This record gives sequence, C-alpha cells and structure tokens, in this order.
Amino acid sequence: MKKRIEAIAAMALCTSLLFGCSSSSGSGTAPTAGSPASAAAQSPAATEAKAASDNVVTLKYDLTVSLEHPWGLAATEFKNRLEEKSGGRLTVEIYPSSSSGSEADSLAGMLLGTTSMTMSGGSFNGYAPSATLLEAPWAFNSEEDVQKMVESEIGTSIMEDFEEAGFHVLWYQLRGARQLTSNVPIQTPADLQGRKMRMSGNTLHTNMWNSAGAVCSSIALSETFNALSQGVVEMQENPYDFIYDQSFYEVQKVVNQTDHVYSVIFNLISADLYNSLDNEMKGWLDETVEEMQDWTNQYYYAHKDDYLQMLADTGMTVNTEVDRAAFKETMLPVIQAYLEEQGNGLWEMYQSICEMSEENAK
Repeated sequence: MKKRIEAIAAMALCTSLLFGCSSSSGSGTAPTAGSPASAAAQSPAATEAKAASDNVVTLKYDLTVSLEHPWGLAATEFKNRLEEKSGGRLTVEIYPSSSSGSEADSLAGMLLGTTSMTMSGGSFNGYAPSATLLEAPWAFNSEEDVQKMVESEIGTSIMEDFEEAGFHVLWYQLRGARQLTSNVPIQTPADLQGRKMRMSGNTLHTNMWNSAGAVCSSIALSETFNALSQGVVEMQENPYDFIYDQSFYEVQKVVNQTDHVYSVIFNLISADLYNSLDNEMKGWLDETVEEMQDWTNQYYYAHKDDYLQMLADTGMTVNTEVDRAAFKETMLPVIQAYLEEQGNGLWEMYQSICEMSEENAK
C-alpha cells in the first residue's frame, strides 16, 4: 500500500512539475496572492517558508459539500473557533462544493502537501481496507451503534490505519442512514426483482443489491436525476440530505426506510502537517477538535430528522414497512464473501460490530 501511495505521489508530482515548467515559459498573468489558484500552484516548501516567516499556519480545508450543508456549517464553526483560539496564528481557508476537486483529489493532495484537510469515510478503503467498516451494510441499527463502534477498539484500529496511510483523524461526524427511493413501495427482497437501480460504483453495495434481485448500474450522482426521469433506472439509494439536495423527490414517489447503511465521516488533516506543528499550535488544534466533536454530535441529533420532514413536505410517501431482517439475511452471504476476500480480519470485525449493535439494542 505504501509503495502504491508513493507511486501515485511521484506521478502527481511529476505532472505538477511538468505543467509548472510549461506555464513559466508562457506570458499568462500570475494568480493573485491568497487566491485558490495561487495556493494550489505554490510549492509546499515555499508555503512552509512563508508560514514560518509570518509565524502563521494556514490550513486549506477541502469540502465536497456547500457551506450550507451540515458538514459545511461544522467546517465554518471549526474555522471560527480555531482562529479565535490561536489569535490568528492558525487560519483556515475553506474550499466548498468540490471547488478544489473531488475527494480523491483532496486525499492525494494531502499526501503531496498541496492541501491540508478534507473529509472521508468508507471511500477511504483504497488507502485502508478497514475503512469499509465505517459504512458496513446492515451492521448498525442506530447512530448510537455507530458511535459505540467508533469509540471502541475497532474504531481506534481503523483510525490507526488512517494514520499509517498518512492521515490524522481529527473528529468524526455522524451521517444519516442510506435509504432506498422508488416509485412503488419496496418492503421485501421480492419487491426488488428485476428493478433497475442506480449505484455509486461501490463494489460491496452493488454486489449485495444485485444478489437480492435488483439490476444495478453505476451512474455518477450528477447524472442520476436524468437517469431516473428518463427511466434508465427506477430506484436509487442515498441519505435523506442527498435525496433532498439532488431533488430526487421530483422523480421518485417513495422513500423506503431501509436504513441499510449507517455511516460516519472522519475530518482529516495531513499527518505530516499535524506532526510538524509546534506544541502550542497542536494544543490549540486538539482543544478545538474536542469542542467540535461535542458540537457536531449535538447538531446532528438536533437536526437529524429535518431532511426527512422536508422530503415528506414535498409529497413523497415514507414507507416504514420495510423488512430489514429479510434484506440482511438475503445479502449477508455476499457481504461475508466480499469481506473475507479483503482479508485483514474484516469479516471478523464486521461480526463483532453486529454483536455490538445487538447488545446496544437490549
């Protein structure tokens, strides 16, 4: 894995050097200081030298969502608290709505030193396979189950895998469970048979829905609305916030409360950058992170039903008669096969998480 990351980093660095040489020979106008373009073009060494001379460290925080999204609100709260606590010696520049590229771009940039922070969860499994368990299907029955896992030895080991890959976990954020939308109620696996379903490309999730009778196609989120409206697919799955923000209620009549994936997102900072901070700066950051963990948990529980109500207000039918046990039983063999193939004890960890959730329900 480390060799793979080093290879990716080397390729990306060579590409950046190539384009850097090309642009220096041209007559284009240089970006203004402090602009996103200049921040991306500036070398890590130059950035560090300037920060040292000013005695200020600027954290570039990449987000895939808008500042109005709950994650964006948390990012703004983090920025305000950290800058106030440090007296401006630690500043935060937020780049929302994927304005600095995709999540994958941001993760690669953190290893190269071109960005500082981003958010990631189960999609981090390309760097650490254990990240798959952050959105383990049918393993959790509530957000409290997710919290218990994250704060357990299993959660600690997953965070250590992030650290080994070059990413330091700051705080976690709960996210709403994924739900299935359709134009007819879906209550049991029998209702899925032959129905065309949009998937994001996640291999595990695609395999398990296929095994239950759906016919899955990988379609980009940005293209899903049109695919649903044109009948290319007739179902999709996402948390309530994405269902609402993508206006799927305009082309889907029913939101089925499958709660098939409860998940958690980690706020990350480059491990190299974190370790390079002096003790005073690290203290300000750690103290802010501790406050943010409480802030985000309180905000989530206070607002977790907001998007469900917003969907109901649009006229969507909320189907609560979903046989979750039947779905899990049908999909479990595929889940087991996938996790066993990944190795690293993931299947055993998955079983422990399920047991933890069952115990939590008692």
